[in-house]
Amino acid sequence: MNSLTAQIIVNILNQEMSMPANDVWIRDQNRLVPTDGGLYIVVGMTGAFPTGNSTRMQSETVNAVTTQHQINEVQMQENIQIDIFSSSNAALMRAWEVIAAMQSFYAQQQQELNNFKIFRIPRSFIDTSSAEGGTILNRYTIVVPCLTWYRKDTLLDSPLGDYYDDFTTRVDDADTIGTDTPLIEFENTPSTPKPPYDGD
Repeated sequence: MNSLTAQIIVNILNQEMSMPANDVWIRDQNRLVPTDGGLYIVVGMTGAFPTGNSTRMQSETVNAVTTQHQINEVQMQENIQIDIFSSSNAALMRAWEVIAAMQSFYAQQQQELNNFKIFRIPRSFIDTSSAEGGTILNRYTIVVPCLTWYRKDTLLDSPLGDYYDDFTTRVDDADTIGTDTPLIEFENTPSTPKPPYDGD
């Protein structure tokens, strides 16, 4: 993904709910929700469960020059919390549209474009108006699980970078140790045949 999941969901909500500019934002941005009767939405990740973490080496050849890349990939299930507010009845009447927006055609296109998945059914949908006291009359909190995939491609400095796949090994006994002639010496490379697996 090239963006945070919450950023993509902000984009989806703006598109599908026809929100005015800057009325949907990422949480923890030190912004106050206005009490002018308008509709406002705050989006952010509240927790995640990593489900995969891998690193591999990948070669790339361009114009007969081969470079080595370290590829890091992390998969997570993220819980994205969406809070919808209004001092009017706007949040009361439109909170359900948040769920609908997550399965809109535009949302599906964004999922395909960014290689992630928004769950069809939210984890929870709660009236949290009481948390605001008398300042905000209507607030609803919706938690949407998402399966996400992050990838980082790092170009390594040298032809093989810090990756080693060529090892020289020697075996000595009491007579050869400390001499220039080992009892056995061999080189192990990626092309070295692997010994047969005997099942033990």
